[in-house]
Order: sequence, then C-alpha cells, then structure tokens
Amino acid sequence: MMEAVLSLKIPDNWMSDISAKYPATIKVIDRMPFSEKGVKDLVEIQAPADMMDEILDTIKKNPLVSKVDTTVTEKGKVLSAVTTSRCEICRILTDADVFLISAQSKDQGKVEWTIILSEKSVLKDIFDHLKSKSVEAELVKLTKIDDKETLTERQDKITQVAFDRGYFDYPKRISLRELARMFDVSPSTLSEILRKGQRKIVMDYFKKQRHSI
Repeated sequence: MMEAVLSLKIPDNWMSDISAKYPATIKVIDRMPFSEKGVKDLVEIQAPADMMDEILDTIKKNPLVSKVDTTVTEKGKVLSAVTTSRCEICRILTDADVFLISAQSKDQGKVEWTIILSEKSVLKDIFDHLKSKSVEAELVKLTKIDDKETLTERQDKITQVAFDRGYFDYPKRISLRELARMFDVSPSTLSEILRKGQRKIVMDYFKKQRHSI
C-alpha cells in the first residue's frame, strides 16, 4: 500500500480561486457526494479576520457553489458547509480504487490531495483523467505505508464509535459535529483523529484484499 500526495491546480474551483486571491488556508474536514455531479464539503477556513467576510462572499458568488452555511469558531477561523452543484474533479476519486485522506488548499491557487492506493498503475489513470479535464497535477510524494502501523487506544475507541454510529455509512447516520460533541473536541480535532483511523482501516482493507487474491 502507498500514500500519495498530489498537488493540483483546478480550473473553476472555489478552493483554488480563494487560495489564489487571499492569504487563506482551507482544509476539507469531510466530503460527501451531492446530487449526480456535486459534492458537499465541510471545511475549516483560516484567514485574517478582516478579510473573512470578503472571502465568504467570494465563495458564495462562485457560479458552481449553490449553498454556504457558516459558523464562526474563533477569530480568523470559520467552519463552513459548502455545497457545489458540479465538481467533476472532486468526483474523480469515487471512480478510482483509492481513498481520499485529506484535501487542503495551498499557495498559488493549488489544492493538495493525500490519497491511499494499492497499485501505482492507479495513479497513472488518475493523472490521465485529470489531464483530460485540463487540471495541472503534480505528484509531490509517494511513500510506502507500514502495515504494522497501529492506532492509539483513544483513536481506536473514537473510530469504533464513529463506525458503530454510522459515520462511515452513505448517507451518514451521524455528522462530524455530533461526534465531536460526544467526545468534547472540536470538529477539526476529531477530523484528524478519524483520518488516522481511516488510514488504518484502509490499510487493513487493502491487506485483506491482497491476501484474498
């Protein structure tokens, strides 16, 4: 199994537009499909407090963004649910044998994906697909994952509860915010814990698939 980090510059994408225009960092905490071509992202946006209203207004004006719900968590930081009516690039990974672990904006209008995959050939298919959609893509890092990696007791407990309560179901039976309240942590903190849990789950999945062949 491998973990790959991809740097993308996606045309007509609100995350790329914001990171190109403002000194803001956008981190995708959770993502789910919306309608046939769109996605709904729960994101954490960090930016200078005096720019935040302008940034949110710019997101709302993006022609592909259909809805934005925002909660201010602290000065210079907000939690937003951004619904995009069409995002073919966001849906590319649903057609590939990979798992998205994280997505975050970077400088110069770029977005960085961290994914887990079992075969290098899958990467070629993804890059070919991205190229066909006029997306600038670069492989930043490709590392082999240690099969012996384990979760801490707390990570294991939280991941198990999330699984039992239906967080990993589609549609989800419990939201990230509800889980965060259960464990008295912020959604962004819980997201990091669950990403580590997901990473281990994905590793175990690929390991079992490999042994069954």
